[in-house]
Amino acid sequence: MTKSKDIKAYGVSSFYHYRILYIPMCDGDGYENGTTVVFCDNEGNNEIGEVIADKLSVEKSDLMESSSVLRKATEHDLQRVAANKDSSAIAFEACKELIVKYALNMNLIDAIYSLDGARINFIFTSDERVDFRELVKDLAKKFQKQIHLQQIGPRDKARVVRGYGRCGRKLCCAGAVGKLKSITMDMVRVQGMSNKGSEKLSGVCGKLMCCLAFEVKEYEELKKNLPPYASEVKLADGRTGIVKGVDILNQKVRVATEDEFFVTELANIKSFKLPKNEYNKSDESGNADIL
Repeated sequence: MTKSKDIKAYGVSSFYHYRILYIPMCDGDGYENGTTVVFCDNEGNNEIGEVIADKLSVEKSDLMESSSVLRKATEHDLQRVAANKDSSAIAFEACKELIVKYALNMNLIDAIYSLDGARINFIFTSDERVDFRELVKDLAKKFQKQIHLQQIGPRDKARVVRGYGRCGRKLCCAGAVGKLKSITMDMVRVQGMSNKGSEKLSGVCGKLMCCLAFEVKEYEELKKNLPPYASEVKLADGRTGIVKGVDILNQKVRVATEDEFFVTELANIKSFKLPKNEYNKSDESGNADIL
C-alpha cells in the first residue's frame, strides 16, 4: 500500500481554477519551475497553468488524482490565453455592473475564461454568503457560456497572486503544500507577541502571518521551563519576588522585589509558586524586548 506522503506531484498555479493544484508526476516528466503547461483536470477539461514547484510530497486528499500534465504550452495555447484575456476583461466589467444592479455584498477579483473558451470563472471575496442565482442567470444569458462563481478568502488570493512579505522573502502561503493551516491568536500569545499590534502581525492578506506557526512548538517547549507570569519565585541567593516578564528564547525572567526590578537567568531561580488569583492574560508578555 502506497503511503500518502510518497506521492510526488507538481504544484501548478491554474489560471482558470485560480488556485494551486497538485497534479501527479509521471515517469519521464521534466517540467521546470516557471514552465507554462497544459494539463487535464479532474473533470476532463484541458486547462493551462504555471508550474511553481515539482517533486512535492503531497497528501492523497490534496492530490488531483485524475489529473495529469499533458504538455508544455505551445505558441497556439498562449495565443488562446491572450485572446481570452480580452474577453475576460469584458466579462469582468459586465459582472461588476450586475453586482451593483443586484446590490450584492461581494468584491469581484477576476474573471477568467477557460482555455477552450466555453466557461467563465468569476472570482470574488465576501464576508458573508451571497445569493448570486440571479447574477448567474444574467451572466449565462449574456455570454452564452457555462458560468462559475468562486468565493475565496484573502489568504487564498495572496497565495495565487503571490508576492513578497515584509521580510523580503516570497510569501510563505505561495510555497505551502496542501490546505493552508489556520493561524490563531493562541500562537501569538505563546510567542509573547500579543502587544506587537495587528500591523506587525498581519501579512499582505490582512490576516495573521503564516510564519507565526513556524516556531510555536519550540516556544511551547521552552516556555515549559519558565515560571508563569505573576508567579512568586525564590532565587538562589534567598531573595523572593514576582515574575513580571519572561524572555522565552534566552530563558531569562524579569523579577520584581520590594526594592528592585531586575532580570535574571532561569538557572538562578530555585523554585516558584503559581499565582493564587487569576490574572489578565493580556498582561502576560514573553517579548525579549521587555527585558
